[in-house]
Amino acid sequence: MKWLVATALVIGAASASAAPKGADAKAAFDKGVAAYTKGDYAGASEQLGASYGLEPDVETLFAWAQTERKLEHCDKASALYAKLLDADLPAANKAVVREKFDECQKVLAAQAPAPVPVVEPPAPTPEPTPMPAPPPSDEGRAWWKDPIGGGLVIVGLAGVGIGTVFLVQGRAADKDKASAPTYGEFQRLEDRAESRGKLGTGVLIGGGVLVTAGIVWYATHGSGKRGTQVSAWGTPDGGGVLAFGRF
Repeated sequence: MKWLVATALVIGAASASAAPKGADAKAAFDKGVAAYTKGDYAGASEQLGASYGLEPDVETLFAWAQTERKLEHCDKASALYAKLLDADLPAANKAVVREKFDECQKVLAAQAPAPVPVVEPPAPTPEPTPMPAPPPSDEGRAWWKDPIGGGLVIVGLAGVGIGTVFLVQGRAADKDKASAPTYGEFQRLEDRAESRGKLGTGVLIGGGVLVTAGIVWYATHGSGKRGTQVSAWGTPDGGGVLAFGRF
């Protein structure tokens, strides 16, 4: 990963670490880095292209491709990534370039005109089967006074909330990695997206299990003469389950 690490994706690094060695190429390269850092991607593209024309090298080519990607010029970026794929690079480096190339290809495919779908008229919806009325309740301890069921539901809901936060953070990191200015930042965001996604999924599932366990506890440990009853109903569009009894 020599050239990918050396550039730190080139953008945002000090001009002293620039790849070109010739005076004119290095001057254009430094101007491109400065423009990119200020958000002037059009200026950065012009200077990096000039630097590559004076002194071709893979570091400048990769930085130029990334700049075109920031400009949402996926057609130009794809052509530059393709040149890198034709270069003599280590397999690991080509894998990173291939990933960026594939991302641009997906963007270009999404921009193609989509066929007009044929809309079928909706089928008539039958009347749903009426739900059975719950039996009259007896006096007994209120369901919300059960500490075990309440604890399970509260902890479960907290887990669902935390898991959701982790998933949102992972999704944001996965989205941000496409515009990472450096390879190190790209790798960091990719690792964050993967770890937060796994953690969020696990916590979300665990929270859902606890909430379900709390509901089952309420349904099966209520006081009174009647036990829990469960009824089901269905329609062509879906269905459900109704549980009632002592809580």
